[in-house]
Amino acid sequence: MRDWDPGASTALHECKQALEERDIVRWLREVTRAMWRPNAERYEPSHLFDTPRGVAGLAAENLRERMLAEYRAVSSPWRTRGIRLSVPHGSLLIEVGELAVHVVKAPGVQLREPEWTTFAWGASATRHAAAARNAGTHVLPPPPIEGQLAFEFEFEVVPAGGNPVYRELFFVWAGDAIGLTAGWLGLPRLGGQRWLAVTPLWRDDAANLDPATGDVPRPSAGAAFSEREAPRPAVSLKRREGELAR
Repeated sequence: MRDWDPGASTALHECKQALEERDIVRWLREVTRAMWRPNAERYEPSHLFDTPRGVAGLAAENLRERMLAEYRAVSSPWRTRGIRLSVPHGSLLIEVGELAVHVVKAPGVQLREPEWTTFAWGASATRHAAAARNAGTHVLPPPPIEGQLAFEFEFEVVPAGGNPVYRELFFVWAGDAIGLTAGWLGLPRLGGQRWLAVTPLWRDDAANLDPATGDVPRPSAGAAFSEREAPRPAVSLKRREGELAR
């Protein structure tokens, strides 16, 4: 257990509850599992020289497109719940009321908890801006210049005994080589620590999943994915009307 910022930890717990009440955590868990298992099945470092970075990029696109398709579906319940999905700069953003949830893949192909200080926000303008907005919660506004009133600044004052208001959340997910997944929710920040607070959402355990529901991924016991024979579709030619009359 890390020594996270106490105020941020309390605020993160409230954010997690808000997402659970809107069913967002369940949606993220189900989509992550459905997306990652076929990617884990075809992940072959020894046969196709796949890399964790390569499969992470493909998985990120798969997750983004799957969630967007479900969100845009005619029967989708998410739009009626005040949920909004968008893709600023190619990065999936889930807006739940005033909360903004960004999606981040944990490094590697494994389930163990990431080393949180290894994350970097500089490579993504969207993530860097989100972390900067959270960091700004702790910063007092600069003194007003001559002719400017203090209340002209957009600054939320934290009441005595209250907690800072955070709106930028990162959903971090991980997956192992057989298709099990795990997820965390965190408040990013700038600086060496990278995070104000992080809390777990779920962690798959094959021993606790129900095989009858198809929730348990199984490693392939046969040939590598790249060596399997492609399925042959059953095709039959339709007879012409003249041939039917003969």
